[in-house]
Amino acid sequence: MEFLKKEIPPYLRDKINVLKQIVFAALFALVFINIYSPFNADAWFSAGEVEFFFYSSLFILAGMLFIVLSRLIFITIGDSIHLTYWIYILWNLLEILLLALVYTLMDLFLLDNPGDLAVRYFKLLFVTLMVLAIPYAISWLYFAWKDQKSQLHALMQENSREFDQRRMINFYDESGKLRFTIDSGDVLYIESTDNYATIIIQDKQRMKKLMLRNTMKRLEKELEKTTIIRCHRSYMVNFDNVKMVRLYGTNLYVYMDTDDEIKLPVSRTYAEKVHEFMNLLSLS
Repeated sequence: MEFLKKEIPPYLRDKINVLKQIVFAALFALVFINIYSPFNADAWFSAGEVEFFFYSSLFILAGMLFIVLSRLIFITIGDSIHLTYWIYILWNLLEILLLALVYTLMDLFLLDNPGDLAVRYFKLLFVTLMVLAIPYAISWLYFAWKDQKSQLHALMQENSREFDQRRMINFYDESGKLRFTIDSGDVLYIESTDNYATIIIQDKQRMKKLMLRNTMKRLEKELEKTTIIRCHRSYMVNFDNVKMVRLYGTNLYVYMDTDDEIKLPVSRTYAEKVHEFMNLLSLS
């Protein structure tokens, strides 16, 4: 229930998205009614196929004009009040009920169809619900997917900028004292030995080791915004210098981009994190 009290996402109030939703609903309704004739809709009119298409198109056009008016009001009041999911759901339900009433009045005064008015209203209500619920649901899913994709892209760009900005990496000991600063492109990997960490760097094709009194857990936290991530209880690897990640049997290994073959194990604990990071880098 707390979810219903939350504000609806901006993409549900975006004017372009609302327009796309209405057009999609209109096309869906036109195809759906004329091809599938839900609830024997074609039997409600004493007309041939051409006339039925004309009447159904007239109904749909009138309905879409009503929807346009409804959405304009919704967008207008949305600028002045807090639009929650409760309000949004109730608005859509009221929209369907009133649209079915509009269709019933059109049927009564324009087509002059006989029959019980209440029965006719509920039949048209079913049809209205059918032709709106499906395209609305599809469009909501599409807009949500597109919004998440946009957010992911923005996040990747932000991470990419952060990575670019942090080319020089500071390494501190366990007391917080700065010991050395290294270009991130020179760092190959970090290996843990008890309370010490050995930083393996590549300087002009030569391998060097720097000892640092610090724990892997603390280093993992300090290097969060870099391309150096933990892949094993005893290793952190710099993905700027990774050549490939390969699976042997059930064991996953990271291969460094060096002249001599260097492969580091990826434990099951960190395998998912390694895969996520690889995907992030490939998309950035």
